Amino acid sequence: MSRLPEKNVEGTPFKKALANAPGILDAFQQMEKALNDILEPELMEMLRLRAASNNGCDY
Repeated sequence: MSRLPEKNVEGTPFKKALANAPGILDAFQQMEKALNDILEPELMEMLRLRAASNNGCDY
């Protein structure tokens, strides 16, 4: 259960929570695009899994 209200935007629950601060959501999306441009999709998925695991999050 999220502590922040989820805005009605397309994407993951994380992005919906970030939408409460549009500037942060925009910066996150820019970072995500830049990483996707330079990293292979398999590596990006491994990074997401590792980050979720390290933070004790369900993925």
